[in-house]
Amino acid sequence: MKNQFESQIEKDICDLNRLGYAQELYRTIGGFSNFAITFSVISILSGLLFLYGDGQQLAGNWNVWTWSVVCFFQIALVLALGEIASIYPLAGGVYKWTERLTDNRNMGYFCGYFSLIGWIACTAGIEFGMGIFLTYYLELDYKDPWIILGITGIIIVLHSLINIYGIKIVTWFNDFSVNVHIIGVIILVSLLLIFGQKNSVSNAFFIRDKLNGSMISQFVQPLLMSAWTLTAFDAAASVSEESINPSKVVPWGMFYAVVVSAFLGMILLISLNLALPDLSQTPDTKLPLSLYVIQQTTGPTIYKFIMGFILMAQFAAGLSSQTVLIRILYSFSRDDGLPLSKLWRRVSSRYDTPVYSVFLAATVTFLLSLLTRNLYFITSLSTMGIYLSHVITLGAAIWGHQKIIENYGSFYLGKWGTSIRLISFLWALFIVGFSILLFFGRTKIQV
Repeated sequence: MKNQFESQIEKDICDLNRLGYAQELYRTIGGFSNFAITFSVISILSGLLFLYGDGQQLAGNWNVWTWSVVCFFQIALVLALGEIASIYPLAGGVYKWTERLTDNRNMGYFCGYFSLIGWIACTAGIEFGMGIFLTYYLELDYKDPWIILGITGIIIVLHSLINIYGIKIVTWFNDFSVNVHIIGVIILVSLLLIFGQKNSVSNAFFIRDKLNGSMISQFVQPLLMSAWTLTAFDAAASVSEESINPSKVVPWGMFYAVVVSAFLGMILLISLNLALPDLSQTPDTKLPLSLYVIQQTTGPTIYKFIMGFILMAQFAAGLSSQTVLIRILYSFSRDDGLPLSKLWRRVSSRYDTPVYSVFLAATVTFLLSLLTRNLYFITSLSTMGIYLSHVITLGAAIWGHQKIIENYGSFYLGKWGTSIRLISFLWALFIVGFSILLFFGRTKIQV
């Protein structure tokens, strides 16, 4: 007699067949693991710490307020996209959603190429950023870009090997990563609050006396930190065909990942701001500002211990991001959307993994890191690509809202759907414009 999971998997396979595809990937991801993949990609111990110094040095403690605003609109965005993910639980995410909502494969390709660029840059940004942090941790020559690139290459190879051996190992890593993130943030915040409080609570929220530029410019300076950290939540959607009951677990996995990350990110930002020294009197240091604050607060021994948590979280984030990128490449190739599609969509019978897509993902992310060697450039490109794909998808959802009403899944916004989709569309469009300005206007490697 079949158990509940077997019956659900059979139903999921039938639903996938009705959407026009055969079950080729191994369907084994439950609700918590789906949340874990998305939570790991968001990784506040990656994006927030990578870019904390830039926004802070330019804009003082506006980062707390920018984070709050981004969190509010990201929750609206995840609700709007989660509703669509519930209707079309397909690998490839926004690419397939746009195609279905518009009944136009070319429009789907148009959206998907931006998503693909964004995820290549997202994966490269996490792996290259970890390469930078690991170079500092090992006390190597951080001024030599080839050392950073060499370490980045090793990280990419390790991610690729894990992905080749299948989704079960990736899932275990991500489940473990949730504990690493939560425990790591709790320990780090506790240490910063107990040993590092240099400022009053009000100073953690309000602005330094000396401002650079207008109030608006001060507010948007740390926006990339918040927008890039809290993006990529549609990671859950790209593993829909490996998830059990994806119509339900994918949108809720996306939602909870953003909400939990928003809360943990806020308390981490506040604790860093409380421990922040006077930047005008801070000696010139080779460390990124976030790491400098942690080191000065905890001392060299505990700092090494904390860095272990941070690096484990970053490794899991890069692994999850590469997993999503591989699924997008697979989905595109399944619809003949890439050159040599027959190669990239081939699923290994031994590992139940599109192995050649793993090789392709590893190659393009390393090439992007090699050619740019600029974390700010990569993160701007990632933000621009992913949010632009969201703009296109939400535009298609607004235009084809009747399809959502007629075919709604387990996650349905009802009468609030139209307003939430419009707000999310305008928000994503704003982030795209902001990212374009950064992409062409800023080229420094400031972490």
